[in-house]
Amino acid sequence: MKLMKMLALALVLMTLLHACSSESPTDPQETTAPPQTAEPPVQSPAVNEPGKQQPSHEERMAALKASLPEGVTKVPETAEEIAKFPAGRFAGANNSKQGEPMKEFLEQLPPAHEADEETANLYFLALLSAFAENYPDPAQIEYDIKMAAFGSPEMDDPRYQFKEQYNVEIILDASGSMGASMGGQSKMEAAKEAILSFAKSLPQDAKVALRVYGHKGSGKDADKALSCSSTELVYGMQAYNEQTMQKSLKAFQPTGWTPIAFSLQEAQKDLQSFSGEKSTNMIYLVSDGVETCGGDPVAAAKQLATSSITPIVNVIGFDVDSDGQKQLRAVAEAAGGRYVTIKDQKALQEEFGKAREAARQWYSWKRNESHEAYSQKVDYLINNTSFKLEWKFLADDEADNLKWAIRQMERDDRFSKELVAELEKKQKERERLVNDSAEKLEDFLDSLTKKSYKETIEAIQKEYNANVNKP
Repeated sequence: MKLMKMLALALVLMTLLHACSSESPTDPQETTAPPQTAEPPVQSPAVNEPGKQQPSHEERMAALKASLPEGVTKVPETAEEIAKFPAGRFAGANNSKQGEPMKEFLEQLPPAHEADEETANLYFLALLSAFAENYPDPAQIEYDIKMAAFGSPEMDDPRYQFKEQYNVEIILDASGSMGASMGGQSKMEAAKEAILSFAKSLPQDAKVALRVYGHKGSGKDADKALSCSSTELVYGMQAYNEQTMQKSLKAFQPTGWTPIAFSLQEAQKDLQSFSGEKSTNMIYLVSDGVETCGGDPVAAAKQLATSSITPIVNVIGFDVDSDGQKQLRAVAEAAGGRYVTIKDQKALQEEFGKAREAARQWYSWKRNESHEAYSQKVDYLINNTSFKLEWKFLADDEADNLKWAIRQMERDDRFSKELVAELEKKQKERERLVNDSAEKLEDFLDSLTKKSYKETIEAIQKEYNANVNKP
């Protein structure tokens, strides 16, 4: 009986094997052993696999160019170009703490064994697009001096002269991306705390308003219409009231799309009863991204600048990417204002601090108290700017990250030793340029210490010429 069972089992196995060998090509098991054909199946080009199709040098360079931020075509050569180059995604980061995401970025770079000038420039631009620090724009020295000298009789810009009323409106991005984590809290939580602290510090006669946008609906396409129409004055223009302000800040959370243009148009309406002839009107637009609702924020900013409220406009890119930096900078320029990229809550508080200090000077003037408008020398103002040392500190951080990145590429056989050597040269040139620019900037600032306010502003405008963003 046992022998019969073994024979039967053998017969069944033989039958199954024969069936498998004669199955049609449409059987699912064919995927493990495809039949031989005259043409092999099409496969994606594989990198560093012998015998596999490799992308050409031109294709690799095209892919690298496409990965660069819009408008980035050359390595910066002047202080102005360094400052205007978009801050990289790893600006302010430390390679010892964020080494893994940095390595992931480097692994996405296409391989290259060429080391010609064009190739080296492209790869260095790619590194800068990731690791460039957020250098203060020398052109903004003019704005800092105007804010420090707010109300000076020498000022010929009526926006910076003392008026009967002092108003500040904050326009805050409440789109979904503001819910992202930053320094142990969300960007929205950091912004709310900074706004509350700022409003609390204003003089009792100054007024503040808060408008938010993108706080309704969601980031889904189905909610786009609702979200793009959501901009709301949650705290109307009035003196600071702690209970009301806290209630207003709790009334919204980051959720939807980004209607910047619509919000600027509504902010103009908020301030229309405060003519620029009798009121100092300051606007702070805080956003972590670009317009996503189809509006034209640049056109809205131009309309705002030419309106009767004649505002001083400050656009703050809050932990924003390179595309966001480009658009928000254009918005600021269209409004005749200034743009700054910041990475944390402390920097946001410092930006609001400029408006707070100007308001205090206004309050002293209104009460007929003695105050320092611009009787002191410019040296006090210059010595209290952060430009001189910040450039050098940022240069050190940037150089450390770039050197680290190039060392990682040196260990990767996808990149030739010749290319790595060229990148090392360019990194040293970049480090030297940034440090030299910092030294020249310091010398220039020192040269202003004996000048009057008017002479100082004229010297700054002459030094930076068309590169100055006149606020």
